[in-house]
Amino acid sequence: MSLIALAEADDQDALNDYIEAQIHGGVTLAGDVEALVLDACYRGTPVEAAARLLPCPVEWHPGYRLSVSELCRRAAYRGEEYAELGARIAEDGHIDPRLIGNAARTGRHDLQDLKMVWHTLARYGAPVAESERETETPVIVHIVN
Repeated sequence: MSLIALAEADDQDALNDYIEAQIHGGVTLAGDVEALVLDACYRGTPVEAAARLLPCPVEWHPGYRLSVSELCRRAAYRGEEYAELGARIAEDGHIDPRLIGNAARTGRHDLQDLKMVWHTLARYGAPVAESERETETPVIVHIVN
């Protein structure tokens, strides 16, 4: 596929430099999907529960999270209007993929605008430090003497 070499040869931002593929024919999750990779923000949610019902393994991305202050500092990356949109959909001063998805499902925001918020999150976001993560399920340790 010469398109791969062409994409690798330039110095564009990775979020602007991708190959879109169309598949004509059947695709099965069990036979054609190596894994479904979820962002860490979906741990312990109905999204994880639904994913576990699929006939393919679930793997975890370390997660993307970005503070509103960093989002605004990076406004030039995709545009001030997208930083402002991200700030409006943020919770507790941060955005993550779950919040962008929630905003998309409301139908109140243009999906291309939310895509630009996602690009900024993907480019500048970072995994939540383990110490900052809220534990959804208590950890129980049994000590046997």
